Amino acid sequence: MKPILRPFVFILVAAMFAACENGNADGDGGDGGGAATSNGCYYALNSGLDASNSSLTRYDKNSGNVTQDYFFLQNNRGLGNLPNDMLVYGSKMYIAVSGEMTVEVTDLDAKSVKQIACGATHQPRCLAAAGGKVYVTYYDGYVARIDTATLEVESEVEVGRNPEQLAVVGNALYVANSGGLDWNTDKGYDKTVSVIDLGTFTETKKIEVAANPTVVHADGAGVYVISQGNYGDVPPALQYIDSEGTVTIPELCPKLSDMCYVSGAVYGLLQEYDALWNTINSYIYYNKVKNVAETSWIKDEVLPAKPYKLSAVGDAVAVTSGDYTSDGDVCLYDTDGMLLAKFAAGLYPVKVVKVD
Repeated sequence: MKPILRPFVFILVAAMFAACENGNADGDGGDGGGAATSNGCYYALNSGLDASNSSLTRYDKNSGNVTQDYFFLQNNRGLGNLPNDMLVYGSKMYIAVSGEMTVEVTDLDAKSVKQIACGATHQPRCLAAAGGKVYVTYYDGYVARIDTATLEVESEVEVGRNPEQLAVVGNALYVANSGGLDWNTDKGYDKTVSVIDLGTFTETKKIEVAANPTVVHADGAGVYVISQGNYGDVPPALQYIDSEGTVTIPELCPKLSDMCYVSGAVYGLLQEYDALWNTINSYIYYNKVKNVAETSWIKDEVLPAKPYKLSAVGDAVAVTSGDYTSDGDVCLYDTDGMLLAKFAAGLYPVKVVKVD
């Protein structure tokens, strides 16, 4: 997790905490300009521990070349303290830099275009985009709308406590309110998903879900939501919210720790622990339309060493691996679970994006 929750993460096992990785915003943006020079590459966002070791890794899928500290090489400065999420939208990339209270905007070759100030109390967490706008959650309980033409914050709307991931379905924006900062208070975790009308940019309702929702992904008709529970006796839960706001738990796939949505199916990671606190990783596939679930979607003999986050990158799945103590790596798998590539990343990689 990010800095404001790091003490909690170390107490309750960092690998179970969901960072942001909503990749369903990647698409044809509403902004123009900024000719791409990095076609056919992947970027891994490395959160690090502080401003000294956050970074961006560039992987060229054609040549196989890996370049570490790519943002620094392009801009002669670092990303800043604790970047938390990243997306590609149109001709630009957007990076939520939580510790700096900014959204970093770059071209597709990671050259900085603008640093958007979020405000003294607004730590940007997670990103989504649609209709020429980028939406960002602020951890103090707001969602902001950024215009991709002017690169200015147009409006803000209050949601629930400590919002995390968000996703767009039609004219609605779904926001997971975790309440993560209240884990040891009388309030406890939040249990809601806010629904924002994109036309009026107002919250229209809150939908009750299981405790500590953090992950949200759209499938075109509704959203999948993962609630993390309490990292103890309350396990994580996968839920589905349809367009009417009805919440169901998939019978074939009731629990996940993280997921991405690729080619009409859920590719998930479930992390559980045995009596000695050894991690048990399960890679679960779920297709709601076909009513099919598999307990091990990775078929390749190469498995991530310390899996943490999953990202949808085109028609492939990226699995980041690492921790707070050593540099990590990224495994790219096709939808049949076979390894496409593996490349080294920086400290604590949390998100992978693709530039075509």
